[in-house]
Amino acid sequence: MATNPEMFPIEACFDWFLLATGRGALLALAVLTLQTVFGSKLRALWRYALWFPVLFVLSSPVLPESPFSLERGWSQTGPKRMEVAVPPARSDFRIAPVVPVAASSGTNSNGGRVAASVWAAGVFVCLLVGGFAWWRALAVFRRGTTSLTPELGMEIVEAARHSGLRSAPEVLVSHTVPGPAMSGVLRPLLLLPASFTETFGRDERRLILLHEMTHVKRGDLLGNAVVCVLQAIHWCNPLVWLAFARFRADRELACDSAVLSAVEEDRRRVYGQALLKMETATVLPPFRLGFVGLVGLFERGQDLRSRLSAIAAHRGNDLASTVGGLVLLFGLVFAGATRAQHEADIDPGRSILIEAKFIEVPAAAEVARTSQSLGLDQKTGIMVWPSDTDAIEELVRTPGADVMSTPRVVTSSGQKATIEIGQQVPNGAGGLRSVGIHFAVLPGWRDGQIQMELELRLTSRKPGADPVFAERKIQSKVVVRPGEVLVAGELGREEGAGRLFLVLRPHLVEIDEAERRRRDAILIPEVVFIEARLSEVLGFLRARAQQLDPEKKGVNLVYRPVKGEPEPVVTLNLKNVPLSRVIRYLADTSNLEVEMVDADVVLRPRMAIRQGAGMHSVVVEGKDSGPPLAVQVQTDRVDLAGGAAKTKTAELAGRFVLPRVEFQNATLAEVIQFLQAKSVELDPERQGLNFVLKIPGAPAPEAMLITLSLRDVPFSEALGHVAQLSGLKLRFEEKAVVLSRDE
Repeated sequence: MATNPEMFPIEACFDWFLLATGRGALLALAVLTLQTVFGSKLRALWRYALWFPVLFVLSSPVLPESPFSLERGWSQTGPKRMEVAVPPARSDFRIAPVVPVAASSGTNSNGGRVAASVWAAGVFVCLLVGGFAWWRALAVFRRGTTSLTPELGMEIVEAARHSGLRSAPEVLVSHTVPGPAMSGVLRPLLLLPASFTETFGRDERRLILLHEMTHVKRGDLLGNAVVCVLQAIHWCNPLVWLAFARFRADRELACDSAVLSAVEEDRRRVYGQALLKMETATVLPPFRLGFVGLVGLFERGQDLRSRLSAIAAHRGNDLASTVGGLVLLFGLVFAGATRAQHEADIDPGRSILIEAKFIEVPAAAEVARTSQSLGLDQKTGIMVWPSDTDAIEELVRTPGADVMSTPRVVTSSGQKATIEIGQQVPNGAGGLRSVGIHFAVLPGWRDGQIQMELELRLTSRKPGADPVFAERKIQSKVVVRPGEVLVAGELGREEGAGRLFLVLRPHLVEIDEAERRRRDAILIPEVVFIEARLSEVLGFLRARAQQLDPEKKGVNLVYRPVKGEPEPVVTLNLKNVPLSRVIRYLADTSNLEVEMVDADVVLRPRMAIRQGAGMHSVVVEGKDSGPPLAVQVQTDRVDLAGGAAKTKTAELAGRFVLPRVEFQNATLAEVIQFLQAKSVELDPERQGLNFVLKIPGAPAPEAMLITLSLRDVPFSEALGHVAQLSGLKLRFEEKAVVLSRDE
């Protein structure tokens, strides 16, 4: 069960309770139905055993998966997309606005929080009252204690030995005990009335003692304690109370059957007479809540008649009844006590690149969309826009749109990646709370598509003496093709603020790298242009790529301009360079960004990224991935878009693009040496960047360890990551890049 990490524990437990109590009630109805259908043909042992899957469902936080689970019949085992046709138009997508909640109350809706609190209070009261009643009942029993006769003591030892117990349990004989019973959990206590030897004959006493010892041998005391706790947890579910009443009754029937099967002779008549004497010889108090903690012969009315009928019809287990009982039990386990099994990924090792854009649009602005169709999850507001449209372009170019952040993360199929953008603020109760954006995605590669489990949470704080937080959460499963655009529609809007959109584009790294290698293999002999329009340069490169591509596929280079902005003018003089490097030069000199859209290489004007003081972190985690990789960047220190710095070193750092950066516990000195060598390699003038380390004292550069994994990242952004992970300040001076501890 996936839970919100900032959800209060009571709310997380309440979410589990709702699922467990619903499943348990349905499974209990199934057990009752099977018992009714098979009637006396179902032996007492198997009637009792059928309840254990119900106990498992009611108590287990996570159910195992099974291909036979009945959940497959009503739950969605895989992501689905609903295709709806929408004519091209400008439309304003809107989802219900976020609901503010008090800081001291936690998250989610007030109604859900109140319901969780009521449920938790009910659990506490039931446990408190039940435990007190059990303790009080035992205290009453101990007040009437009398001595144990030697003859009865010998009978108890003999019954324990016959039942296979290592030692006889502790015995309490009392005038206030209404009838034979067992109490305790790990240390059994046998409760006997003071009139036990006078009321029952020797054969009857033997059968009764064997009954109680059988409870100890089978672990019924521990099971009864578990049931008492579960009954308190599920206090508001009447079907669960009915199920536990039937569980206790079937437990006694199974114990009766075990006793009759263990004795050498037919003792059904003697056993039945003992139960009838029990009803006439004992007087139960009117208030018997404390008896739920006891395992004993307290049945009256219909339960007693059922036991007498079962004793009269007792037969030993034969092969047919054993096989039938096992079939029913395993059928309940695999069909009712499991979750629907999800199909495994065909290739769990595939690397997937997730590109994200967090875009804020003015509250009054309309969001233009030209897509002919979209996939819509009406419950969560997740919209899938096909990649062959300008949906992302239209959203970004909406008047007043603000690109808050453009994080990228590479993960593997089956590994969860988390992106967080925000900061810690006082919560009004003396602590801190995260506000901002939390986005988690679990991608899976199957059948040529990417399955994505998404969780998106937006938390904001309203100003005031008593801070109030507002939160919007979306969870969904979708299936997209590599390169397809996924848009999470309006996530929330407060009065006077903008609306937030999340745009995702997942790529299969293997395909991207294959295309990159193909572009690297296309060697252009000469590229010479003086103040030429960008479209002319791209046309020339398309033609030359078609001629020089060893695979004869060529490369489709596309420029997508912004309406109202002039087309870039380019001057180039390059010789014997790969096509991929020409594309990077074009992008750097014209302030463009490069994207892969299917097999096309798309160049568009670089988006300005808001420079805030928030924390941007990316975390990738998985079962076999080792420690999670965490990269954090303070965006008020480094211009990740390369647009704010003006020095020569900053311009060079923003122009260079590193295809891949991989460090695993490398020292800062090794990292700087690598970056300096790469800057010389990437600089057409072969001068590179000069680095200055101003870090006197400890730790020394050789003692600072850095773990970092980046792909297709600007040099300036890589430097920002290195500075942040080293706890240093980054400064671009006119002739050097300076890393220091001073401000």
